[in-house]
Amino acid sequence: MKFLICTDLEGVACVTGSAGQPLDRDHKEYEFARQMLTQEVNAAIDGLRSSDSGAEIVVGDGHSDGTANIIYNELRKGVKIFSGVPRPRQLAVLDKTFAGVLMIGYHPMAGVTSGVLSHSFSSRSIQNMWLNGRLIGEIGLTAVQAGSLGVPVIFVSSCKAGTEEAKDWIEGVETVAVKEGYGRNCALSLHPEDAQEQIRKGVARAVGKLHEIQPVRIPPPYELQIEYKLESTAEAEVRATGSRRIDSRTIVRKSEDIFEVY
Repeated sequence: MKFLICTDLEGVACVTGSAGQPLDRDHKEYEFARQMLTQEVNAAIDGLRSSDSGAEIVVGDGHSDGTANIIYNELRKGVKIFSGVPRPRQLAVLDKTFAGVLMIGYHPMAGVTSGVLSHSFSSRSIQNMWLNGRLIGEIGLTAVQAGSLGVPVIFVSSCKAGTEEAKDWIEGVETVAVKEGYGRNCALSLHPEDAQEQIRKGVARAVGKLHEIQPVRIPPPYELQIEYKLESTAEAEVRATGSRRIDSRTIVRKSEDIFEVY
């Protein structure tokens, strides 16, 4: 079987970040977070291979510019690695030949109480997002986009709030909470090796019940509203893309194709 492991950085064990500062290359926790993400991805790979020794696995580098957020040479051999920007679309390598998508190191959407490093795509610029009237973040939108291709999201690791968000969007999904938020930048975390062991076991469980987890399907048309933190960002977005502005900080995009709205 064929699997895509999507990755982000904020949702790995023992990483809490700093208020007002993205988890970028200048952050004091960035290198540690890279190490944690690499080992959590390896745990997911081991979980997949324990259930399907011949699994074809693609690992996608998904944080920030999608480049070198994972320590590629420390990943298990035999996987393929997707990195770099710009990309043709979200989930650019995914198609209907994949059996499932896994999300490692993801974070909750903006505005979630006790969501560790919670944000929706941009902690600097985006306040809220709604898809067809429902609040959505990166976990939900990834599930809907994968679902539009007929592929289910079968596993998510995140903080406790992120795993609850995943369960709200994806019926039957397997999850592992590697930490519990006590605020946006404060958490009680599993020891890294314990988090990795739980991910390994959780992924194996997910593969074991693969046929019970259905793709998240929302029929078109799609309407994505994006509320920015600053009016000037909405103004710039309208000028650049022709999106319709519905109030001073909010724009709307409409399409029959979920990949065209984001």
